[in-house]
Amino acid sequence: MINLTQKKKKLLPEYINGKPTVAFFWTDEHKCREMEKFVNELKENFKGSVKVLNFNVLKDYQIAENYLILNVPTVILFDREGNQILKITETKDFAKLESKLKEII
Repeated sequence: MINLTQKKKKLLPEYINGKPTVAFFWTDEHKCREMEKFVNELKENFKGSVKVLNFNVLKDYQIAENYLILNVPTVILFDREGNQILKITETKDFAKLESKLKEII
């Protein structure tokens, strides 16, 4: 059972590497492929400064459940210590994500 009142989850310890991290949760559907283009562009633009993780929610369902992923695509930004900073589900919010990422780098 998922507790929807749960506070923002920290990044799992095995994924913390001292860099801001972007976690992309997806399935094989049109909206996710569209968001993937933005995620790949972000990865290229911030090469070396940001870690990008990709999770297929059908295969990585336990991780998706851990972060309360109720919609796909979802992108979560974590700071260097693994604290959740921002969660977006729409490509129109990607500029906000990039702006926040520039602040924490």
